[in-house]
Amino acid sequence: MPRYANSKLKAAVHQIRREEIEAAALRIVCKKGFPATSLRLVAREAKVPLSILHYYFKDKNELMQCVVQRLFDGLLRVLGQIRNSESDPVRRIERLLETYLTRTTEEWQASLAFIEYWAACVRAGTVNRFYTQVQFRYSEPMAEALREAGAEDPKGLALALLALMTGYDTFYWSKPADPAERARFLEFAQTMVRHAIARGRTKLRLVKRTGPRTKKDRSIAEG
Repeated sequence: MPRYANSKLKAAVHQIRREEIEAAALRIVCKKGFPATSLRLVAREAKVPLSILHYYFKDKNELMQCVVQRLFDGLLRVLGQIRNSESDPVRRIERLLETYLTRTTEEWQASLAFIEYWAACVRAGTVNRFYTQVQFRYSEPMAEALREAGAEDPKGLALALLALMTGYDTFYWSKPADPAERARFLEFAQTMVRHAIARGRTKLRLVKRTGPRTKKDRSIAEG
């Protein structure tokens, strides 16, 4: 086998093995939580020696970064599918809100790991980069739909809704799950959206009515 082909095969095997370890780490995090996850548990789940794990990842922190990136990319992929499949912007906003809230409250171990990593970034002084990636990438599909629907301040509202739902997620885990309460919260968020759309459309109509007069308007006024 030519040398370059052999190198390409090794790189492919290396990538597959790394992805298998990351997937195993994600399963352990979702079962046991972020603090209780150890490299030894991940190695056992991935069915590889601990030494192999250390070959791919220098420590738990590096592995957890990859796990959190997987969590981030997974939810972003779902939001992107809604973005591409729902043409009606109002309905799209409703689906985005419902999907985000349902997924983050039901898959609470994964969400908790995400927030624990966020806290680690705060301690390490790297939270600005992480915050920017999370807030703006997650809010982007919602801001786009709000803009298409004619909402007032779509970008600001999308960020506010995301912060509101993240705060509720954290509160939701601190007590017994209450789907009815979650549904009321979702309705509250959707009401905010409806009001913002109504205000935005009203302002747009007012601007159109008070816009520059046409030549015909001026001639009527002068006559």
